[in-house]
Amino acid sequence: MTIDEKKKFEQEFENEEMEITVLVDDTCCGASIRGAWMTPSVRFAASINNTSDEPSRKKGRIEWIISNKSDNEGWGYEFAKYGIYRLLVCKCVQKELAEYQSEIMNNRYMLIKILEEDVKNEKLEEIKEYLQKPVTIESQFGTFQLDRELSWFACEMDWCGNEVSVTLESDEDCEETANKAMSIFQQIAKDKAGFDKKSREYASEQLLELANDWLADDDSEDKPDEITKEMFMESMELDDLCVNSDGSITLYYDDGDMFWGHAIEVDIEEDGTYSDANIAG
Repeated sequence: MTIDEKKKFEQEFENEEMEITVLVDDTCCGASIRGAWMTPSVRFAASINNTSDEPSRKKGRIEWIISNKSDNEGWGYEFAKYGIYRLLVCKCVQKELAEYQSEIMNNRYMLIKILEEDVKNEKLEEIKEYLQKPVTIESQFGTFQLDRELSWFACEMDWCGNEVSVTLESDEDCEETANKAMSIFQQIAKDKAGFDKKSREYASEQLLELANDWLADDDSEDKPDEITKEMFMESMELDDLCVNSDGSITLYYDDGDMFWGHAIEVDIEEDGTYSDANIAG
């Protein structure tokens, strides 16, 4: 007999109920679909086990299950960003995580009931105040502002005549710094034009043949007979430049409709080696 999806979800959590108080760091904006059911969730930035009264800055997630009906309004429960809630929950069963899985998977709780909203808790309110304080990095290229939800600093800037979104991933050992990413960015920003040309050339070498395959399937009357390397490079327009905490770089280009609106993604290793170019989105 097939186990009901609701039962399967509940089996991911222990039977014992407990009270915790959490500082929510996001609103619920979606859910995972499980057949006739769906499981909305909301993240929290800090929590307190109400038995021990000890605060924890370990990030986690509150999950619950509701029926998957088209006439549903909302997600069953409403949570406000940076709201503090006292909850009745069951903790998830601990399991060995795969390398790609976040530690949050072992810090999930199934929501049984919201016991109290707008809780006054000095320890969590201190963390809330800290998280709401803007964190910026000043540079000669502009001001980078921390996005805590995405763990990166972002700045809009001119890049060879185009407005580009540059993101620097936070350092692995400190959310409020991006020293390694900034160092890599400053190196490539010394010669924006040279870096841009090299990146376009690499993408054209990797994807030119594919672009002409897509061209062959294009029924437009005004299409060119062939996309040359020069045409390919000129059609690309940089939208996003992302420097990761390990020093690697990911570039996202507008494709100029060569791939019917898909982005062109270029990957660069920490040592500056170009490792991949593909279409995305």
